This record gives sequence, structure tokens and C-alpha cells, in this order.
Amino acid sequence: MAEQAEVYVRNLLPGDINVIRKFPDGSSDLTKTIAEGNKERFPLPNPEVFLVIDAPQGVDTKDCFIKASSGIDLAVSCSRTDSNWKIQIDPNNLSPEVPTTVNVNVGENEPEPE
Repeated sequence: MAEQAEVYVRNLLPGDINVIRKFPDGSSDLTKTIAEGNKERFPLPNPEVFLVIDAPQGVDTKDCFIKASSGIDLAVSCSRTDSNWKIQIDPNNLSPEVPTTVNVNVGENEPEPE
């Protein structure tokens, strides 16, 4: 199972977002603020570790899109509350040696239906 991932979070929203790396017990060890248009890297050492992305002040996540993608067949869980998103890699059957990169764009608009 591919257990580790390098997650790159890009902020496409107006205003700063805060990204926190959290553990199952609720503790955290890494917090970064990402300004509009910037991107930061967050290593996830195992599937139990996840990211919490706080929306900018006054932004309701129901009105914003978030897109997570990977170059390999890797499922990424994304859930939300009114003020933040949670990103976590799902259990998988990939080899542990597979380099795993996930790109997360916060605030990316969905394409208009044709």
C-alpha cells in the first residue's frame, strides 16, 4: 500500500488559507499560511495523517470548490464543514515504493457544463 504522499496545496481564493497537518489523536505538528496564488508542500507520512484547510475569514466552503488530483490511481478523501476542508489519502493497493503526489487546488471553479 502506498502509505506516504506529498500533498501540494494551491490557494486560488482571495485571502490567505491556513493548512494544518493533523494526527488521529487531534494533535498537529505543522501549520502553514498560504497567500492567494501560492502553493505549499505537506508530506503525509501515513494514511492516518490528514490536512485541515481553513477557508479565509468570511468564506463559506459551500460556495467554494476544491479539487484533489494525483498522477496515479490514488483515492483522496475530501470532506468539509462550513469553514474548512479535510484531505486524506485512502487505503489503496499500490506498491509502497510508488512516488505519490497529490495536487489540491482550493477555490478552483468547476468547468461550466456544455
